[in-house]
Parts: sequence; structure tokens; C-alpha cells
Amino acid sequence: MLRTTEKETERKLRNLKKEKPNYDAMWSRIRLEADKRESGWQEQVVPPKKASPKKRWIMPAACASLAAVIALGAAASQGYFESIRSETKAAPLGQSVGVQKEVEGLILKLNSAVQGTDRNNRPSEGIERMILDFSLSGFGSEDVRMAAFDQASITDLDTGKKLSINMGDFNTNYSGSIEDWAASRKLNTSAEITGDLSKTEGKHRYRLELSDLYMIKRSNVPIAGKVKLGEEYTVLPDRDFKMKITDIRWDQKQGLMKIKFLPNQNVPRLDTQNPATLGMDRGNYVSLKLGDKDLGYSGWSEPLNLKAGEDEVEGEYDVRGLTEDQVKDMTMTFNYAETVRKVKGPWTIDFTLDSSKVQIPTETVPIADDSELTEQTGWTLGDAQLDAYGVKIPLNRNAADAEPGDRFKDGQVLNYTRISLTDGKVTAVGIQEPMPGVEPREQNQKGQEYFQFGTQGMEANQKGDSKTYDAWSSYDFRGKPLTATFGEAWIAHVDPEHWVSLGVPTAEERTVTDTLVNGKNVEYTVHRKGADIAVEIEVPKDVLVLEGTRLRVDGRDYAFDPTKTDASAVRNEQGYYNRVDIYRNVPEGKAFELNLIAYSTVDATKKATVVVRK
Repeated sequence: MLRTTEKETERKLRNLKKEKPNYDAMWSRIRLEADKRESGWQEQVVPPKKASPKKRWIMPAACASLAAVIALGAAASQGYFESIRSETKAAPLGQSVGVQKEVEGLILKLNSAVQGTDRNNRPSEGIERMILDFSLSGFGSEDVRMAAFDQASITDLDTGKKLSINMGDFNTNYSGSIEDWAASRKLNTSAEITGDLSKTEGKHRYRLELSDLYMIKRSNVPIAGKVKLGEEYTVLPDRDFKMKITDIRWDQKQGLMKIKFLPNQNVPRLDTQNPATLGMDRGNYVSLKLGDKDLGYSGWSEPLNLKAGEDEVEGEYDVRGLTEDQVKDMTMTFNYAETVRKVKGPWTIDFTLDSSKVQIPTETVPIADDSELTEQTGWTLGDAQLDAYGVKIPLNRNAADAEPGDRFKDGQVLNYTRISLTDGKVTAVGIQEPMPGVEPREQNQKGQEYFQFGTQGMEANQKGDSKTYDAWSSYDFRGKPLTATFGEAWIAHVDPEHWVSLGVPTAEERTVTDTLVNGKNVEYTVHRKGADIAVEIEVPKDVLVLEGTRLRVDGRDYAFDPTKTDASAVRNEQGYYNRVDIYRNVPEGKAFELNLIAYSTVDATKKATVVVRK
């Protein structure tokens, strides 16, 4: 399990391995959702603004989808997934090692290693990567929930070169640890090794050095008193940790409440040297409650370089349906990471790897039959590349899609959002990258599109069509029959001649309904504020606004302001965020019309099965 935290949330999600989600696919969907929310899709969100030095926040309601994913990890940490157990154990790919080191009764064991070229979310040539799988035991009866080494290094003893190590942390609710923790209080994790890895034949020697093992748990502390502006609360008396509410803003229309907190210098922190250690589990959270009802939580990253009495943190909460009296009756709970024990170490492990066992070469496979996909879309597929970490298949669009002109073409198949690959024993969830209209994660990903199927979140197929979930860091797809399935195709719609009359906008909001090609309605809520006109766009959940709207006043066209502000989205009654196009300096007129530039809908009939290898 790679649970280390990098600066980017993408990295946090991809390195997580908890239960069944495919975090690669989930991250791709979050990016897609963010773009969709900006363009008005009902299930999507506006990306969070960059935090200023005086305002730090990590989980606002405006980041609902991202928060849901991170909350998934938090929920697993709090035991919500204990009922989901791994019923199968994946045989390790690569070389078994079995070397261990004990310090103060804690035994760290290097179980296995695998090395190969990783093409998931990478340039076409990929990156050489090694995965080391570990177990940690000897915890005794301590109330430990998470553990991680603060310092980690690995050296190639043949060359003397240091390699880059991304060491995962240990978690009692990680699916690969649940059974072992229950049976013998043993935890499992993985480490990713990159750098100048040797690809030559023969044996290679390495030294792994780990130190400063932090063992923590999450603690919940009710805060005495009601939520009140200007009130200072003593949260942890033994630490003299206090927190003051400096601002409360309640948007009753959107059902949102933003609360600014001013923590003092005694805010709980882990005294690690590396701020990424236990990064997904060290944050501080303030939750709101109304009686026994949980209203949600918001939190901030830890550690923070807080200036006592100066730096504020902000939480954002969903308080839809609450009355003023209920708001006055709300209470708070503080949740933080508490150190159970710290062990200095070090744990030093020398081990030798045999290239014939540890290195997994890439296999290139011509697609056996992609005729169904070609018939549905006009696309063809290039040769599949199978490595230790997944499968990558290039996608070649038809000639019409490649013609210059508008970014989206009417009737164009944009992408599939339900993609999977199976060898009959396991099923991997796929993603399509880079998707039209969505910026790729890496600049080197521009151009060639592809489907990729990673090992994280892979499902083991069992008899009776049931599935169990295991924690694969690698898998051997080579030499096996492979079939890919594609469903939920998104189709672009562009009609520059379709305009809907808005009437004359006034300061009072007015809603106009138009019908889309799939027979469903889009609602435009329009109002004027001074010289500007705002158009809120609400579409059904199976519609994606790709390029916003165009306004026409007495025959003259106006473009919306592309600058994103707090006014660029508004939350609707269902709690989703609608896109808002704002037109600046629009003169008075008689005829106001609106055109939806480009949008897409789902076509469930464009299913396809591709035989990668028979």
C-alpha cells in the first residue's frame, strides 16, 4: 500500500490502496468532474482555489467529489470498511526475498520485489520502477491505527548510488492488512523505487535504511459550547490548545456555511521531519453537529507554519434545511492525529535481487479484434503494451475527428467512462486519456490518446459472478487471453443555429427552459446586475456542458468572461454545483437569446467488446 503524501492530491490518491476503488480511474474522474462542474454538469465540482498564506483549507463543500474520495480514505481509517475483506491472496509477481530486521520488538520484513517499466500515467516510453512489498509486526496490544517511517533511503550497493524511495505507510483498514491485523496484528505496505535502476543481467545488491517509526491513532474530542462568532474554545486543556471563531458566513440560498477558525500555537502536530509522513492521516478536522446529527467536517493540512494569533483556517459546511435556531444550537468536534509510540530505529536491510526473477519485461501484443469499437466510433487501436503494472493501448481516432476546426464536432464520440479489461480471473478498470476538453495531467501526454488499465483496485472474479477485492501492486497479464469492454459513450452536440429567447434580463432572477437533443431539459436562470448579466446553467446528471454559452443581444454576440471567481458556480437544491456564465458590460436591448455552444450526452447503445488477445 502506497499511502505516502505528495504535494499534489493526484499523488495522494494514486498511492492509496484501500479496498476496491481504482484510484487512477478515480483521479481521472475527479479531473473530469472538475471540468464538468466548471461547465455546468450537475454532478461535478469547481476546483478549489489556491490557498493564500492567511487562508488555508482542504475540505470545502465546493470540493465535494474530491472530499468524498479523501473521506473514503478517512472512513477506512475509522473502520467503515472492516466488513469488506480480501478473500483471495494475490501471488507475488517478481522475486520473493524474505529478509527481516527487528528493533524494539517491531519486525520489518521485506517479502518480495518486482521491477519493470511502468506506463500508467507516464510518457509512452514509461519509467523503470521497482515495487517492494513489506510487512510489519510486533505491535503488541497498543492501540495503533496507522504507522509510517519518517526517514527512508535505499542504496544500490553495486554502484553506490542512492535511489528514490516513496515508502508507503501502514494502516489497519487497508484491505491488504485487515485479515493479517485481525489474526496476528501484522500490517502490510509497499514502497516505490525509481531512479537509476539497473536493467543488466545478474544479481544486484541493495541496502534499505528506515528510521523514526511513528505509530498513531485518530482521536475525537467534543468541543464544549455552541458555535458562536467571537467565541474562543479550549479544545485540548492538557496542551493548552485553543481555537477562536473569527468569522461566520451563512449563504442560505446555497445552504453553505463558512467558518473561520484561529488556532493558537499549540495546534496538534506530529513532530516528523518529513511533512509528507502519514500525510493522509495527520490532518486536523472540525465537524459540526446538531444534536446527534453529523453535519459534516472540514479540515486543514498538518503541519502548518501557523503564526500564533494571525493565521486563520476556514471550514465549509453543508447546512441546508437548518433554521436560525438550529444553527445557533450547533456544536463542534475536533479530530486529530495522536502519537501512540515512536521508535527511533534504524531498520537496516541488505538484500540481493536476481534480474531473471525480479525483472518483468514488457510484452507487446497486436489487437486481435477491435471491429466492434471501430464500427461504433471509427476508432482503431494500436498494439497493447503489457507490463508489470498494467496494460496500455493507443487509440487512433477517425479522420473526421482529426479535421481542423472547432474543438468539438457534432455527433463526435468523445470518450467512454465505463471501461474494463479481464483475463477471466481478474478485472481491471480502465480510463481514457487524455480526454477531449480535459487538460492532461502531464504535458507529455498531449497528442496520443490511449486506454490504460492499472492494477490498483483490480477485482478478482469468483464463481457465481461474485467479486472479491485484493491489493495488487503488480500483476502478470502476459500470455493470457484478454478482453476489453467499453460502455457509456459520451457524444458531442454542437448546433450554432439553435437559440433560445431569454426575455429582457432584470435584477430579478428568471428561469428559461430549453430542450436538448436527448429530450431532457436545460434550465437557464438569468438576471442582470448592473452592466453584467449572469446565466446559471442547470442540466441533468447525464449531460455535460463542454463550452458554455453564447449570448446574443439584438443580433450582436457576446462571449462570457472566462475568469473563474466565486460567482462562477452556484450550488443548487440537490447540493450540486451549477455553472454560471457571466457576461460583462452588456448593453440594454430588446431581444436576448442564448446558444449552448457544445455539450455531450450519454449513448448507452454504443457498447463494444475488443479482443486484445484470444
